[in-house]
Amino acid sequence: MLKIDRNIPLTFPEKQIFFRLGGRSGKAGMTPEFLNSYQKWSRKAFALCQASGRSCTVEIKDITPDGIMLGNGGFLPGKNFAESIDGCTKLWCAAATVGEAIVAARDTHDSVAVQSIFDAVGSECADSAMDFLHQRASREFLRRNERVSPRRYSPGYGDMPLSAQKLFFELLRLEEMGLVLTNDFLITPEKTVTAWAGISTS
Repeated sequence: MLKIDRNIPLTFPEKQIFFRLGGRSGKAGMTPEFLNSYQKWSRKAFALCQASGRSCTVEIKDITPDGIMLGNGGFLPGKNFAESIDGCTKLWCAAATVGEAIVAARDTHDSVAVQSIFDAVGSECADSAMDFLHQRASREFLRRNERVSPRRYSPGYGDMPLSAQKLFFELLRLEEMGLVLTNDFLITPEKTVTAWAGISTS
């Protein structure tokens, strides 16, 4: 069953954003000018993030040395992920995005420093949205005596190719969210995260 989230709640991930920009604990060594700019523009960027997502489960038909045969007839390549879900009978599939406004604001600003702040905020907020979906799914499946693996896998990492992004569009109908898959298997708007996780019986 396809689960649709049009408004994912976000908490401003200040620490993660700051670290992504190269900051250190306690903000030691940061100039007042940098800190003022960071505080001003990171909050403006956060206000532009509109998080939404979709998730579903898909049956595992078979696990092969090269990947996973899905119950819908699809094939998910990736030896490392296949090995990590030994004992799982289903996969959790999810996508989260923070929308187009944050990317447009980044790309049209004339300051490279501000662009970097917008980029960091968009990335961290997209990750936070995926964390929300993953944590909620873990709680929901636990009530059914099932366990969602704490580790997620995404196309483009390890040996899972970017071409696996096609499966997200097939399973989650991401075009309905305004997302587009390019010929290079990249998703636009850019600040979009996709992930798989195994589901096993507790």
